[in-house]
Amino acid sequence: MTSNVTSISKIRAAARDRAERLAMNNRTATTLLVVVVVLLVIGLGATQSASSAIAIDANQDRLFYFKRQLLGIGVGTLALLVAARFPYRLYRLLAVPAFLVTLGLLVSVLVAGDTRGGATRWLTISGFSFQPSELAKISVVLVLALLLERKHRLLERFAHLIVPVAVTVGLVGVLIMSQPDLGTLIIVGAAAMAVVMTSDTPFRYVALISVVAVLVVVFLAFDADYRTDRITGFLDPYADAQGNGYQLIQGYYALGNGGIFGVGLGASRARWFYLPNAHTDFIFAIIGEETGLIGGLTIIGLFTVLALAGWVVAARAPDRFGRMLAAGMTAWLSFQALINIGGVLGVVPITGIALPFISFGSTAMVVSMAAVGILVNISQSGVRGGR
Repeated sequence: MTSNVTSISKIRAAARDRAERLAMNNRTATTLLVVVVVLLVIGLGATQSASSAIAIDANQDRLFYFKRQLLGIGVGTLALLVAARFPYRLYRLLAVPAFLVTLGLLVSVLVAGDTRGGATRWLTISGFSFQPSELAKISVVLVLALLLERKHRLLERFAHLIVPVAVTVGLVGVLIMSQPDLGTLIIVGAAAMAVVMTSDTPFRYVALISVVAVLVVVFLAFDADYRTDRITGFLDPYADAQGNGYQLIQGYYALGNGGIFGVGLGASRARWFYLPNAHTDFIFAIIGEETGLIGGLTIIGLFTVLALAGWVVAARAPDRFGRMLAAGMTAWLSFQALINIGGVLGVVPITGIALPFISFGSTAMVVSMAAVGILVNISQSGVRGGR
């Protein structure tokens, strides 16, 4: 009788513990969603302010970019909901097909892509233009997490690590650099490194791959004149204030003009053709000008919360695959935000990548929201059980 009571007590304690963990996971998922919704609202306002002058100059409706961004958010919301409700166990089955489709689309870009600003990164199908390189951010993380999960007992042998990494990141990297797009390659590489770091890979191999990755990025950064010019413009923008340093200096002016509290919503001066790419990779400068230091710190704070919540999801993932998948998605979104904001602040060289959930761009918006849906899915798939 006593043993039965003890067993029942243990079962009840285990059930309470599981319920508490699931409740914590649900709170984490809610935090992710709230942060993303706030960023989307801020992004819509910033897009409208930063893009209205460009739209008017092109004889378009002043709400042209706003409407397109709203459409992107609508499609992105659908992608988030589908990714969040998609049966978690089927993500493993989706990994390889998604990766192969991404490779096919990246090859198609080189064959029949649209060239804009000296880069061939877009495909146009039935009037709809999108960037396949954005899909690589999800597909590389998916397939690499799958491969490293299957090989988790063999990762002490370097060949069993380097082959999956070389095949996934290497193939995608070559195709992305053929466009060329070093900024996106850096984000894909950072996401892949997060997957490797949270796998069962020995630290010595993680350190070795990290060093090699940094050396490759440095080599590629100096391999083309225009990328070298970006670096010299970053190191001393005032040496060529009307050339390589122009965008960064105008970003400084916008941020400085904003002061502590900003000049007011919709009152930006930089958007009137002083600041290039104000509605895309330099939208943080417009936010800083209109809402001041307070607004800028709010954006940084939101992305910090997003990163922390993402790592909590990874720590509480139901298995190795989920842990690596969540880590890759979180590293991608948070590192991309860090690089974008750092570029505007002059902390890192300008890469031309978007600020997630805020910068104008439908493909990036949809894919980023799908990534959040995957994080929500992992968070709600139970407590960590390992495999």
